[in-house]
Parts: sequence; structure tokens; C-alpha cells
Amino acid sequence: MTHLSLRLRLRVRVTLAALACAAGTATAQVAPSISLAEQMRSMLGKPAATTGGAAAFSPAPAVAPGATGLGSFDAPIVVNGPPQLQQSAAELSQRFPAQHRAAMTKAFQESFLFWQKLEKQLGLTPNDVAAGVAAFIAGNYAAFMQQQVPDEDFKSLVLQMQSLLSRNAAFTQSSPAAKRAMFEQLAMVGTFMAVYREQLNQKPSPNEEVHFRNAAKANLEAGVGLAVERIQIGPQGLVVR
Repeated sequence: MTHLSLRLRLRVRVTLAALACAAGTATAQVAPSISLAEQMRSMLGKPAATTGGAAAFSPAPAVAPGATGLGSFDAPIVVNGPPQLQQSAAELSQRFPAQHRAAMTKAFQESFLFWQKLEKQLGLTPNDVAAGVAAFIAGNYAAFMQQQVPDEDFKSLVLQMQSLLSRNAAFTQSSPAAKRAMFEQLAMVGTFMAVYREQLNQKPSPNEEVHFRNAAKANLEAGVGLAVERIQIGPQGLVVR
């Protein structure tokens, strides 16, 4: 999802081994998250039209050069409800064949633990729903584009998602439990996709690559509502070409 420090890169190697072991042969069907993506899209709302007729998301607020840490994240949407990781992971795994569900439940739980390490590494506010949404978008984007999203671009994406979610009545009026489930599941899927991208980069598998990129494409298009070829993540967050 983002460029990783040496320390975190070492953790990635450990996580890759754990996820590959947990997921087993189910990884060929790597993304069971279309309904989740569609839910996210309804929360974010439709992209606004620009004067040129193209769709575009509102850019994130400008971040001063060299700004780091929590100072850049001034509107986190923190979910305070109790964690429900087992339930969230089990719900995601239901879209896999029955024989792979236990392994995928474990893989998604492992992904969330790794996401928590990324939260700390990037200086994000813990349990920010907007960061979970950004993780889903960036993880699938990295999976499809075959390249990671730079840290500062990811932070801009988080700011952008904070702005979008805070203005969405369907999201703000939803229950704490629903917000918690949305956060956990989006972070799980996004992190899984980003970590598995690293796995395929290290150990290429042409057949698996096709399934993987198709899954990422389906996730992004369902979540954002635009053809993946038109999506770009950069210094202003998510923009449409």
C-alpha cells in the first residue's frame, strides 16, 4: 500500500509467510469483497463532475512541505466500539469456497494486525474509518497497478476520505458497530491486497497474477464507481483522469 521502511519491510516478510500459509490455495480467489466495496461506494457518494465533464473526487487539503505525523490528520473519524475482528474476518471469508473459509478468516485477521503496525508506522490516528477506506482503495490500487502508493500520497488519500465520510449522512448516522465493521473489513481487505502484491512481486505466478489483478480491478470499480484505468492516486489523493 505504501513504501515501507527497512524495519517494516522485515515485518512484511514475516507477514507474507503467515498469510501465504493461512490463505493456501484460496489466494487465487483473493478478493471476496464486492459487496463490501459497494457499501463503501454508497458511503462515499458519487464522484462530482468537474467543469470539463470528467468525474473527480474533492482533493485533500494541502499539506505543508515536510509536515509529518498527526498534524496532517486533523479530522480523524475514530470508531470507539469494541473490536469484532473474528466476526469481521469470518464475514469476509464467507464469499470464498467452504474449504478455504477458515484459512481466509485467519488471513484477514493477520492482515488487520499488520494494518495496525502500518497505522503506527505512518503516524495515523488509530481506528480512523477514513484510513480504513483509504487502505482499501490504496491496497487494491497497488494490487492492480503493480506498484505501491507513496506514504505522503496515502496520507493525502486519508484526508480526502475523512472529508468525504464526514459529509455523508448515511455514514454519520450509522451505528458504532456498523462503522467498526466497515473499518475493520476495509482495512483487512486493503492490507491483504497490498501484502499479497509484495508476495507476487517476490514470487511471480502469471496465472495467479491474472486472478489477482482482476480481483483488484473489480474491488476498485465497485468501490469508486469508475473504470480503474481512470483512477490515479497522487499528492492530492484520489483523482480521475
